[in-house]
Amino acid sequence: MDDGCKWKGQLRHLEMHHNISCDFVKVRCVYTGCNVVVKKADLSWHLENDHSVNVSIVTLADRQIPLGCEALEGPCPFSQIGCSKTEVRILFLSFRFLADHQNPIVGDCEGVQGPCPFSQIGCSKKEILNQREKREHLTQEIVRHNILVLHFALGISKDLEAFVRPDPRVISRSPQMFANYDSVVQDLLGRMQNNSETTRNLQEKIREHSERITSLERKMAVVNVSGAAAASATRPSDADGSLPNMDITRRITNLENKTVDHEVLLAESNRTIAETSGEVGMVKRQVDKMNRKAELNARNGVRWMQSIEHELTLRSVTVADLEEYVRQQDFSSYDGQLLWKITEFSRRKNEAVSGQKDSFYSPYFFTSRYGYKMCARIYLNGDSAGRGTHISVFFGVLPSQYDASLRWPFSQKVTFMLLDQDFVSHITASFIPDPNSHSFQGCPMFCSLEELNRHAYVRNDVMFLKVIVDTTGL
Repeated sequence: MDDGCKWKGQLRHLEMHHNISCDFVKVRCVYTGCNVVVKKADLSWHLENDHSVNVSIVTLADRQIPLGCEALEGPCPFSQIGCSKTEVRILFLSFRFLADHQNPIVGDCEGVQGPCPFSQIGCSKKEILNQREKREHLTQEIVRHNILVLHFALGISKDLEAFVRPDPRVISRSPQMFANYDSVVQDLLGRMQNNSETTRNLQEKIREHSERITSLERKMAVVNVSGAAAASATRPSDADGSLPNMDITRRITNLENKTVDHEVLLAESNRTIAETSGEVGMVKRQVDKMNRKAELNARNGVRWMQSIEHELTLRSVTVADLEEYVRQQDFSSYDGQLLWKITEFSRRKNEAVSGQKDSFYSPYFFTSRYGYKMCARIYLNGDSAGRGTHISVFFGVLPSQYDASLRWPFSQKVTFMLLDQDFVSHITASFIPDPNSHSFQGCPMFCSLEELNRHAYVRNDVMFLKVIVDTTGL
């Protein structure tokens, strides 16, 4: 506690004491701009002696409270709110204290009624109880409530097992994950049910003995009254009259001894119940730990699968690169000419129109075995000035391992030829690349889409485009 606070009490009341009634807690001055921190008990002295303003001082809950000061920020820290259900009043701190106080299930307000807190997990006591009835019910049914908690924990473990078991990656890592604590819970359930039955039997015997003792006490009272009346009339010898009383006294003593024995057994049973409750808590902690471990294993399994999928993706990319390299080798030429066979023309045209893939590249070709490396690029729905009206074709020179032995800039004449498969009217276009440009160059309006349908430029969904590079002087 803070600076000499000698409060003692239950741990669950510590926060309420610290926030409400502890005079040793440190608080900040309520005036704007004053950052002094003092004990709550010294706040009134600080306000009176360290500030020159005049404020009204009232006494509230044994404290002097400044009122009417415009320098206060927000509500006064000592203002009170009252419980509308009872006469209990608590200091203004946070509305959550009042809500907890009046909670119908776990609150302690005497003016609020509510069901048994364990009714949500199977307690048969469904009716609304006041606080006294609720305390009596909780005291009498502690064993049954512990059994309900164990059943609830067992149900959670079964649900978790049903959720995790279909994933073989988790079970293969921990095959005994659910075997241990299920047997522990079942063993505790059996022991608690046996203890519950023993306790009920002992309580029933104590009740019977209590009724017998009460009956004997009544008989003794009658005998004493009768003996007193007879003694007032005559005074016979006490030797014979004392025998019934001695027998009754001896029987009462025997019954009291038996009652003491049963009370000892009941105390031992209560101790066993308390130990079982501790074991229930331990099992619950073990279940929570195993749940967390199962979740961690599941996350690790997911990460492991993701790493495998990533590695497979990388390998697939490598295989695709190798396949592309082999394909390029099959289509490559070394004489400066490329006959590009464009298959699946309809699908590629639709992809270009929809914007899904507006262009694609031709295989590589070369001017010679160690010459310039080149390729063409085609837009089936046009590009730039020809977008939507023409087919656009471009040409580009690519880096190769022999560039240092070649003459730069590249200045050879390039010719595009779209072949009419009826050999009637080929479409050709030529240009000389700009030596100052490093991007693809070509014909954005190479062939109009209307012209494409007038001749056999596409047949059987196949189009042929020929690229010719003039190798003169190389």
